[in-house]
Amino acid sequence: MELELTKKLLCEKIESEDFDSYAVLIHCGKEEVVLFSNNVDEYTYFDIASMGKVLITSTLVIQAIDKGLLKLESTLDEFFKDVPDEKKNITVKQLLTHTSGIVRHRITNQAVCGGHEEIAREMMSHPLRYIPGTDYIYSCNGFILLGYILEKIYNMPLEEIYNINIAKPLGVQRTAFEIGFDEPNSVVCYRCLRDEKMLKRFDDENVQVMGETAGSGGQQSCLHDIKKFIEAVISKNERIYSEEWFELAEKNYTPDYSEGRGLGYLVVDEKYHQTGKLFPIGSFGHCGHTGQSFFINREKNLYVILLTNATRFASKKNDFKEYHYSDIMKLREEIHNAIDFDLKFNTKS
Repeated sequence: MELELTKKLLCEKIESEDFDSYAVLIHCGKEEVVLFSNNVDEYTYFDIASMGKVLITSTLVIQAIDKGLLKLESTLDEFFKDVPDEKKNITVKQLLTHTSGIVRHRITNQAVCGGHEEIAREMMSHPLRYIPGTDYIYSCNGFILLGYILEKIYNMPLEEIYNINIAKPLGVQRTAFEIGFDEPNSVVCYRCLRDEKMLKRFDDENVQVMGETAGSGGQQSCLHDIKKFIEAVISKNERIYSEEWFELAEKNYTPDYSEGRGLGYLVVDEKYHQTGKLFPIGSFGHCGHTGQSFFINREKNLYVILLTNATRFASKKNDFKEYHYSDIMKLREEIHNAIDFDLKFNTKS
């Protein structure tokens, strides 16, 4: 598999300082190519940001449902005290599909001091954007609540739940819920200018305040481990969950809204552009705000993992005062289109 345009584009992005680190894996049919920047290998840590929503949280939620520990129609008032009336009947399914009406708000230090229960209470104290189940808005806070629900039903921290139920069964070797500031073989992905006295590499503002990653994502992972997960999904490995749940997880539950969503997954539809021409409607995956993504198409036996620190460099270009996430969205589209061109060119050749 020759990828001349893709290689050229990645080199240009390094030269123009759109990022300084990347790992890109392209798997198509029986062929596979991996491309690395000079400072990266398959075990290099990247902050996966919201990719953790599916690599960790939604997968664990579906596992819990598969085991009979939880239901898609389980509601917030089954797990939390003093839930406001308009939020009591919000379901796990609505949280997974971002149709709960709960929106992202900054978590306060005061709430953090009260622990997970107080953080949940504070998040649920804000007004809903719409009546649950009637619209779509992407919700990090909804996934934080899902992480807390998992901790309640398993009676252990989310990291331990993940290690027992996903990492160990799949042979994942290098996914961490936090790493130190001086962690070797790791890419700097946070988008702010930070003091070297900082002890952890958290990018997301709410994760920084909480001092820990959560159901919303922000963990550190590498190409090797993400590939392990995707291979398990493609083969419908029951170490993840029962075969019937793969189709249910990958179904588009929000076709009439602004973005296609499965049970955690982002589902490609005619409105979605970041996968370019490469991934047809019905493909699925997720993005990470720090510059990451993975997408899968079962029919073509096609998947692409894209790891970069593009958001940091978008911020760095503006002296860490602002950045435009639309630039990262466009970058994903460019890279996917370059891969698409190369694959089609190879087929014609």
